[in-house]
Amino acid sequence: MRKYTFILFTLLFCSNAATCLDTLYLVDFLTIIKENHPLINKANLFDEFEEAYRLKGKGVLDPKLHSNYNRKRFDDTDYYTVWQSEAKIPTRLPIDFSVGYENNSGDFLANDDSVPKNGLVYGTINLNILRGLLFDEQRFQIQAAELNGIKSRIDKNLLLREIIYQAVGAYLDWSKAFYEVEIYQDYLDLVTVRHQNVVELFRNGDSPAVDTIESIVNLNTAEKIFLESAESLLSKQQKLNLFLWNEDGQPLQISNQVIPSELENLLSYLEEISLIISPAFENDPSVRKFQNRINALELTNRLQKEQLKPNLVLKYNTIVSLGKDDFNPTFSLNDYKYGVSFEYPILNRKTKGDIRLNEAMIKQNLYDKTQYQETLANKYVEINARQIIQQDILNIVNQKINNSEVLYAAENLKFQLGESSIFLLNSRERKLLEARTDLIKSFSSIGKLYNERYYLKLGQ
Repeated sequence: MRKYTFILFTLLFCSNAATCLDTLYLVDFLTIIKENHPLINKANLFDEFEEAYRLKGKGVLDPKLHSNYNRKRFDDTDYYTVWQSEAKIPTRLPIDFSVGYENNSGDFLANDDSVPKNGLVYGTINLNILRGLLFDEQRFQIQAAELNGIKSRIDKNLLLREIIYQAVGAYLDWSKAFYEVEIYQDYLDLVTVRHQNVVELFRNGDSPAVDTIESIVNLNTAEKIFLESAESLLSKQQKLNLFLWNEDGQPLQISNQVIPSELENLLSYLEEISLIISPAFENDPSVRKFQNRINALELTNRLQKEQLKPNLVLKYNTIVSLGKDDFNPTFSLNDYKYGVSFEYPILNRKTKGDIRLNEAMIKQNLYDKTQYQETLANKYVEINARQIIQQDILNIVNQKINNSEVLYAAENLKFQLGESSIFLLNSRERKLLEARTDLIKSFSSIGKLYNERYYLKLGQ
């Protein structure tokens, strides 16, 4: 990281730009972003969310301790003392276990609360026969926590992908603006020297006054184009700065001595990292997010459907006496307590309504998932088709540049021999300038297509 900070920061203090120029390659630019960008750090916090949800799911099966102590004393009379303690152990099965201790005393103790002097130890088994036999609230909470953890992982992937996509786009815009400024700077230098020569020819009587007017108009145009391109570069550079941060969380400012990689090398690198061997758009995080919603709704519906079943619970307690006077634990199969509870909602319209709502939302998300997955597949086909067309355009632009250079060289020679006019020479020059800027635009267009494909690849 210190290497990249040096490139971006210390070059601000170079006194000789020619010896200080350094290239900020896209791979280094992305490394800086992945290591230090605040939104990348924010995305990494989704790992904490996932771990927290996983811990929360495990917590559903945590054993629980419960103790209840009540005593009443009035007018020197010990009415009752009731002390009950219990440890409950939930499981993934429709069975819960608990172990408890009960010790009660008092002159007005209820008959049901009467126990031997040393108290009773009991073990309890709760078994759901109908509702909750196949699925219950505990298993719902465990699986819901797992789905929330998966959602956090998906949200992380979505945020990371969007940041990288925007960063590559900003780098492409900066590169395009930088090389446009170079071209317009060369053009301005050339036009400036020619204007001085034309003025000198006029002063010597070798050129008419109208040529100086034509020359100054051309110079004004060159100055305007250069200033507009410089303004655009400044804007693109500032947008690029938004992605540059150091390891201490401080924003960085790219210096004017740092340049982008050459456009041909940039396109080669983008083509390499964006290549998709076997597209599988069902793995795209946006598609998986729809599926995660569907899974969550199906999970909720599964729990809701359990509520339509009758609730039949069997409860069985073994009882161990610890002795009436002395501590003497005794166990007998004849000492027990059991119970049965039954409940059945007659209409249960609320639950049925919730189920129908969830089923409708499941269908909506299925449609959205199918449509978005197909959109991604079509986008991939479109990108590859457009890339072929843009490559053809690039070849044509290269031919245009070669032909424009030949025409310009010929016109320049004729001008020097006095067989051409400044007007024709300027026209040829502008055509060559247009061809060179078209080349940069063509490179940029292909780069953006590669970036769109890279966006798709990041979802594979």
